[in-house]
Amino acid sequence: MKLYERFADKEFHTSVATSFGIDFDAYENIVLPRLRGAGCRNNLVLADGRMLTHALCGASALPHHAGRLYTINGIGAPGVFHPKLFLQTGRRRGRLIVSSANLTTPGLGGNLELAGMVMSDEPGSGEQQLVAAGWHYLSRFLNNDQQATAAQVDWMLTRASWLAKAAPATGPVGLADGTLAALLTTGETSGIGKRFTDLVGEPVERLIVISPYWDPHLAALSYLTERLSPGDISVLIDPECTVFPKWALGKVQGVRLYDRGDFRNGRFIHAKAIIAQTATADHVLVGSANCTLPALGDADFAGSNEEACLYRRIPPGSMADALGLGAILTSERQLDPATLPDLNLDEELPLGELAALNSGRFECRVDTLTWHPADAFDPTECTITLLDQHGKPMPCRLMPLASSGDTKRFEIGETQERPAFARVQHEDGRVSAPSIVTLIDRLRAVVRETSSRQADNALRQLDDETEASLMLLDVLNVLERIERGEPSDKEPISAPKVRKEEESGVPAYRTLSYEQFIAGRRPRTENQLPHNSLAGSDASVVRSFLNRVIGLRADERDDEEDAPLPTGAFDLGDETANGQAALDAGEEFDTEKTRHEEEERERAEHRRAAAAKKATKEQIVAAVTAFSKRIRDRRESGVLDNHDIIRLRALLMIVCTAALPVTATKDSKAKGSRLQVLPPEGDPNSWPTVIGRVLFELFGGKTPGIRHLYLTGEHDQVPDDILECWATCYWCLQACLTAPVSPRERERLKRYVKPLAEIAYLLTLPTKAELLGTDVTGLMSAMSEAYGKWLGIEGETVASAHRAMVEALFSKSAHREAAAVKG
Repeated sequence: MKLYERFADKEFHTSVATSFGIDFDAYENIVLPRLRGAGCRNNLVLADGRMLTHALCGASALPHHAGRLYTINGIGAPGVFHPKLFLQTGRRRGRLIVSSANLTTPGLGGNLELAGMVMSDEPGSGEQQLVAAGWHYLSRFLNNDQQATAAQVDWMLTRASWLAKAAPATGPVGLADGTLAALLTTGETSGIGKRFTDLVGEPVERLIVISPYWDPHLAALSYLTERLSPGDISVLIDPECTVFPKWALGKVQGVRLYDRGDFRNGRFIHAKAIIAQTATADHVLVGSANCTLPALGDADFAGSNEEACLYRRIPPGSMADALGLGAILTSERQLDPATLPDLNLDEELPLGELAALNSGRFECRVDTLTWHPADAFDPTECTITLLDQHGKPMPCRLMPLASSGDTKRFEIGETQERPAFARVQHEDGRVSAPSIVTLIDRLRAVVRETSSRQADNALRQLDDETEASLMLLDVLNVLERIERGEPSDKEPISAPKVRKEEESGVPAYRTLSYEQFIAGRRPRTENQLPHNSLAGSDASVVRSFLNRVIGLRADERDDEEDAPLPTGAFDLGDETANGQAALDAGEEFDTEKTRHEEEERERAEHRRAAAAKKATKEQIVAAVTAFSKRIRDRRESGVLDNHDIIRLRALLMIVCTAALPVTATKDSKAKGSRLQVLPPEGDPNSWPTVIGRVLFELFGGKTPGIRHLYLTGEHDQVPDDILECWATCYWCLQACLTAPVSPRERERLKRYVKPLAEIAYLLTLPTKAELLGTDVTGLMSAMSEAYGKWLGIEGETVASAHRAMVEALFSKSAHREAAAVKG
């Protein structure tokens, strides 16, 4: 196969690739575009930690997308981290490629490499068990103390629930083609070499070995021959090879060397293969392991490297035929060992020195930098310099935050630029290599599945919408069902089922109640970077739509790229289709016939509009009732989340869109939108009353729903989407209290809505600075522009009432605290 072509295969959302060395240009220009183009956007790379440092020290160009579009983690091993696995998962299928190829330009397109591929479709099949075994091996190296990696793994398992349920193969399994296969990895009590020879289990007629590297005494080859006692031993090498220890051939009897000749001429043979040919089968081992003791081990030594190989038992002679070895392993191609060049090993990489240059791992969420120091650098004696994507120092200030254990946290201040790398300098003058800074929020925004047709169809409904209508709730229902992996529900306004973690087998995110979250969060700062808890989900598109409805532009720094936005979001529907054509057609105007037709059309339109208004009003009331029931049900099971919050905001804006101003109710000739059906008073379903009902379930009663709202522990500040909902709530509450209604109605609203408003303020953003911050007041101003003018509510009146309530609440709080101190 051409390995790089496989990266463009579809139906996968996640990839995990391992490599000894890493060439960022090769991965970012060959692998990553193909993966993302095929919809595989959740991508992780594991490389040898010292080789990763080597690449960052100049062996490779600095990466452009590491920590932003994919994560890369450096892995340690007693020897070296050397497996070359490529695991991909999708909703229904998985794939495991076991190869000899590193993530470098030679590995992906220059060398002669060898790979075996297993595709899993059927539950419980041998193929699925092998894919699960690959995941079982890889999961050992995915460090859960790194937030980004843990989030990527949880994201994958949520969307590949079959993987958590699949039983990993622990030995050979049958495949659909009738052959046997096994995944042999290090980390077991016995080495790969011993387990391979155990699997052969029958007399070997010929042993064929292909390996670019060998141990100095041919110890691994000697062990294989002792265990298998082959009638013939064939080794394929390049006659110009300077790494084969020809002097050690005397220790292994019966070895024949064969000249590759023009076999794949010009390409370095980096493939690794061991083929034990018997009378009944070819027993094949392909993968990362060279024919060395650190890779294969022997009877008493399991090896020191991390390696991964695929064992196949296939029909006799088929492997040699597939590789074209029949024309090579002939007497004419046999080499005289004496003609080989003397052993001349390449200068070994200074792995110990490279390890000492590693400062550790860095992650950044919005403006919070987290450092997991390596052993070589004592964080109490070091200073950190943040670098941009070109490796140049960034002008910024790092302020220490509360930390736990060896992990250190800092607030990044005085910059709007995002760091790409970090460098550490010790007090003794030692300077580390650059380390990649993983931007957790950026990564979350871009790690998203390619939208399904159902999600695309749902979002397409927003294309022609310019107002918040009930359609939004249908869209949110569809998106939520898709994200939770639930079957379609025909009821448009029904509470979705709550997926139980024990049923899915998926590890849950660490979550905090909103009260716990607020107690431990950092207060938001002015002009802070975007932070969206819905990032990476299609529901975030609804959030963008709601912001555009009220005239808020998306922050240009928002990293949620490729999010499908409604194409008609700014189409106000007021352009004439072709007015000049109508005039040119000579249509008659003002004739008696035309007047009668126009009057009849107006009467018919009035009847239709009245019926539509009645239906829409009933639907809105039903939607509010359904939302209230949803919140009660989810409150009882304690599972309110950010999807409930975006739903609350959407429903509030739907009610605002449906609100009729006082003038429209008094003057029958006043025209409003076809969606405006809720009067300001004199009706059990007036818009202030309906808003009160919507908000009561979350903020009212003895057990307000917000007490059961949970956010993932990854957030240390109130995310933008949550804050936008709270600001929408504040505006709606103040709109109810300042609406130009009758004195009697105003008194009624004050009696019932004001206490609800005070509780809402105190339970959402319990600091005066945040309640009066520009993030809140800016959105409230946009709501006044979008809805206040039509409803006869002055924006400044709402803003003043908001400020007055905040001042009064915190004045009461100060009095209570003073009284408590005196007491």
